[in-house]
Amino acid sequence: MTRNIMTIAGREFRSYFDQATAYILVVVFLVANFFFYFRTVFVTAEATLRPMFELMPWLLLFFVPAVTMRSLAEERSKGTLELVLAQPISTFQFLLGKYAGIMGFMAVALAGTLGAAVGLRLGGQPYFGVMFAQYAGALLLTGTLVAIGLWASSLTRNQITAFIVALASIFVLLAVTMNVVLIGLPPVLAVAATRLGLLTHFSAITRGVLDLRDIVYFISMTAAFLGLAYLMIERGRLNLRGASWRTLKAGILGILLICVVVNLLGRHIRGRLDLTPGKAYTLSATTRDVLRNVDDLVTIKLFASRELPPQVDLVKRDVEDLLADYQSAAGANLQLLRYSPSAADPDAEAEAERMQIPAIQFNVLGQEEFQVRQGYLGIAIQYADQTANVPFVRQTDDLEYRLTSAIMALTNPERTTVGFLTGHGEADIEGEASGLAETLRQNYQVTSVNITADSSNVADSIRVLVIQGPQTPLSEAEGEKLEAFLAGGGNMLLMTQPTAIDETQMFPSPQPHPVLDSLLAGYGVAIPEGMVMDLRSSGRVTLPSSSGMSYVVPYPLWPIVLPATSNAIVEGLNGVLLPWASPLDLSGADTTTVTPLLATTEFAQHLTGYHPINPQFDWRSIATDLRPQPMAAAILPRAGEPEGAGGGSPSGGRLVLVGDADFASNRFLGGEPGNLLFLTNAVDWLAQDESLIEIRSKLRRAPPLLYASEGVRDAAKYGNLIGVPFLFVLIGVLRLARRKQLQGMTYGKSSGPGPTKDEARA
Repeated sequence: MTRNIMTIAGREFRSYFDQATAYILVVVFLVANFFFYFRTVFVTAEATLRPMFELMPWLLLFFVPAVTMRSLAEERSKGTLELVLAQPISTFQFLLGKYAGIMGFMAVALAGTLGAAVGLRLGGQPYFGVMFAQYAGALLLTGTLVAIGLWASSLTRNQITAFIVALASIFVLLAVTMNVVLIGLPPVLAVAATRLGLLTHFSAITRGVLDLRDIVYFISMTAAFLGLAYLMIERGRLNLRGASWRTLKAGILGILLICVVVNLLGRHIRGRLDLTPGKAYTLSATTRDVLRNVDDLVTIKLFASRELPPQVDLVKRDVEDLLADYQSAAGANLQLLRYSPSAADPDAEAEAERMQIPAIQFNVLGQEEFQVRQGYLGIAIQYADQTANVPFVRQTDDLEYRLTSAIMALTNPERTTVGFLTGHGEADIEGEASGLAETLRQNYQVTSVNITADSSNVADSIRVLVIQGPQTPLSEAEGEKLEAFLAGGGNMLLMTQPTAIDETQMFPSPQPHPVLDSLLAGYGVAIPEGMVMDLRSSGRVTLPSSSGMSYVVPYPLWPIVLPATSNAIVEGLNGVLLPWASPLDLSGADTTTVTPLLATTEFAQHLTGYHPINPQFDWRSIATDLRPQPMAAAILPRAGEPEGAGGGSPSGGRLVLVGDADFASNRFLGGEPGNLLFLTNAVDWLAQDESLIEIRSKLRRAPPLLYASEGVRDAAKYGNLIGVPFLFVLIGVLRLARRKQLQGMTYGKSSGPGPTKDEARA
């Protein structure tokens, strides 16, 4: 059996490489794939294949039908199908051989896209686990599409008809998961379409998670369409009034029903392989420890409507998976209750209102019109007589962090206090520091601290003091108070720079802080005057043009700095945007107590004196001494100042220093998740409460895409866009030329001596 399948598969596979059409299809597929991919990835500047795989289903929509349209239709039109099946080979073996041969050809075409991964590696550190999952998902998707193409080809003798039927069928399965289609369906049908659509399951895998439900979906859909193709082949060979035909139809119908039922109702199938960095979709050790160590019952209440918009229904699946993991990890320490608030269940609605879980509004299709309905997807956490909630779950990327931090806050009511220094023009917790303060309030008490009065010291209750961008110098008396705070075991997050920026001016102005400089000198650390530009890794600004349109340009004075160490503060970080930042001078620091946290790339320069801040300036014209620049550091207590032993005692004078303060303002926190991640990790480290850092480190963006030069970037782009397709063209030309040469060979008489009379007589 296996031998017959392999024989058919080999014949089918070779047949594609023996005709020019196949090479043309592969070249068009690769050129379109690389063209759209590199246009996107160079704009986002992220080392990820995600844009390619977002486009791939739509390229395969045309590519697969073009490849499969001849597979069975040509056999029918030439009359070779009956001839092949008259041999000692079954229809099942023949069909599987065809399928395997086409999949081999498609695998070669997909292998051609691996050049994009090589191009990424030239400029970044892509996550190979995620890439493996993405290619696995692409193979599963392709397998299903090939099965659909074979079924379409089995329906007719005409290849064009087979192409159109396959394209239309695939398009329907892709389009049913699009919002523009789903919003026009009744809720029940929309949910069913989402679960049976191709894009839903393919997108879930391309996140980097091989979920058993998605794998079952693709395998079952492949089996269903191969079954239909088998049915159509046998239709021409069996008596349509006989028992064999009726039995076959019933069997194929059973396969189809099983496929539909499993994918509609199989949401509770569990099992997944998480290939994301940091295991983003797997419970962390921190969460498991927290759940095991609670000393009383924690109750989690999930409020989820039965009929939710399809896009929210996908989030609901992830929420249910995560809560099931919580319940499994906690055992008897956690009780999970599910509610479906609706008009038919007023008790559930009343409980949602009591837990302060609001209803959300969404559009559904009513009687020839759109109607606004309400639904719920919120979580409440109860411990003793305390309650915390997540009113509405928009995404699950940070849900583990929110739930675990809420449980920790409920089970440990005594919170560490974080103070923000005021009185010198610093960012205020009611102003530009409100975003950071609001985030910290999830786990800390946050307050303002003013030490300008002679009798005011930093309160003993302050565990971490945040100094964010003082505008005026501190007095010597205030400096002594800060010294005493550190010496007494306090911890400090110091964000300052000796340069003031006024965006209405052409040049920066000096802003010295002699008291803070003196404080840092004791650690052998300094913040020199000037700021850093990075020609390779920087943020972008939007500028208006004379035509009224706007355009985006890189701004080297907004360097995106990268982790410089394996310290817990920067674990999982892909970059922090530091606008108009000054470098750190660590040349006199003790390397046993001072650790660089963030640094620029090797294409950075420390600018001193007067220099422009205009984004349109030609920064390469002043590039003279490019080298990595340290931008943030973690400082442990100096010798003779041991850290506290815990148990409520001071934790030691730790300090985190950053040569910038703007990066922590509301302006830069919203669009730069790396900034907020660094800040919250830094506060946790200073408070010596690093348990949540492990969970935050799972919230990773794709690594930055930073090519050493434009030449390397162009090599990555055009090597794929031109080089890879040309390689297939070259292989095709050589193979087809060799085939033509073999077909043109003639076999004449032998030039050697003929046989003797005795040999001829014999």
